[in-house]
Amino acid sequence: MVDFTTPNLCGASPEFNKLVSQFDSIKESLKGKLEAEIDLIKSEVGSSLSVLDADMKDLIPELPSIPDVSFISEIQNLAALPAGGFAGLSALANLQSQFGSALSGAGFSLDSLVGDATAAFSGGIDLCGGGLPNFVIGPNGLPALKPEDVGMPSTDPERLDEDDLIVEEAASTLLTPSAEISSTNSGLAGAAGKALEEVKKRLPKMTISSEGGNISLSARIEYDKQDVLIEANNIKNKLPSTPQIQKRANAAATNLNLPAKAPATSPDEILVEIQVFQERVNIARNAFTDSFNRTQGLFKKSKQESPHNLLASGKAIVRDDTKVFSAGGRSNLNFKSKGPSAGKIMGSEWKFFFTSAGLAEIKINNGISANSAGGIETRVIEVEELSKKGVTLAEEVYDGLEETYAVAPGAPASSGLTIVSVRDLGFVKQYRLSDGREVSENQLAGLGLSPS
Repeated sequence: MVDFTTPNLCGASPEFNKLVSQFDSIKESLKGKLEAEIDLIKSEVGSSLSVLDADMKDLIPELPSIPDVSFISEIQNLAALPAGGFAGLSALANLQSQFGSALSGAGFSLDSLVGDATAAFSGGIDLCGGGLPNFVIGPNGLPALKPEDVGMPSTDPERLDEDDLIVEEAASTLLTPSAEISSTNSGLAGAAGKALEEVKKRLPKMTISSEGGNISLSARIEYDKQDVLIEANNIKNKLPSTPQIQKRANAAATNLNLPAKAPATSPDEILVEIQVFQERVNIARNAFTDSFNRTQGLFKKSKQESPHNLLASGKAIVRDDTKVFSAGGRSNLNFKSKGPSAGKIMGSEWKFFFTSAGLAEIKINNGISANSAGGIETRVIEVEELSKKGVTLAEEVYDGLEETYAVAPGAPASSGLTIVSVRDLGFVKQYRLSDGREVSENQLAGLGLSPS
């Protein structure tokens, strides 16, 4: 690129060179104040930017604003003048010179339009009602036909029937009582409030340097720990993990409390009935999925190092093959991949439920095609029962994992979890445990083990 600051360069602009110099000066000033107080930087840079802004406006002056010439406006001015007078004849000649050729080309007659406009104006009729073509001369000096301008209403809109009589606004057809809407929507606010209180209670207090803004490693670890505890407590209390989950529960509660409807007879009513069945399947699926995701979070947490394996109680969940628990009518459950694994029975329940939900979806789709709701409810009831069973199982497994595998952080491991071998990788050591996992040295403490 050409260096416009070169002396006596053809085409160079002193004004532009001044702007380039100002940019360079501001950039160098910022580089030299990386560690300075933000208020000082703001003050100095702000004044430099103000000067730069003024110089840029001088270099590029604002373009003048030239209003369009409107044919409708000009013809209204003509209609207001005395007929046959000098002013009227001059205005008519001006209209002819400005819009005559454009009007003729579009199939309009200026004399006819002037006559109609004069008669309408005399009778008190608004000329902006669409009777005149909306020709406009823009900045290019050429007339162009534009769509009719839309005005702003001065009153509320009115609906008219075929006899031009005002139709009264129909009464609201909202079926859900306002109290019900308020009750379900309060769930989101309540959950957010509980989560906020938990954050306030656990948020660490600390002082951060205003200059560097650095946070010590110990502070970061403490924040990570409290963050895990806040999340674990909210999950244990079944607070929604996202606003969408709460809104979904609100919608389900509202739909279940709608007034009962008469049996469907018409095709439209049958379709509405099928849609209700679809909503019941969705509610059952959401309840099942939310509960299983909550419990699967503990399985994932048991594989993590401290502090990410902390529970709401402040204890850590640590896998131990010597411990077992009971859930869903099954005993001796544990984390093992062989034998009565808790993960296996939850996986079986997951497949069984979604197979049933899939069959219900097929039945619903067939019902929509055939416009018949026959046999759909039986499938829907089966999905709802399986959902309840799955939710109960997931909650029992959650409680069993929490009660059985929770240990105090740093507590000694039981005899079931031991270090089998050590690999020295030079810069770090890797430890193989009796359950098959390989962990680094800094993960041992969270599992209750010691490298020695």
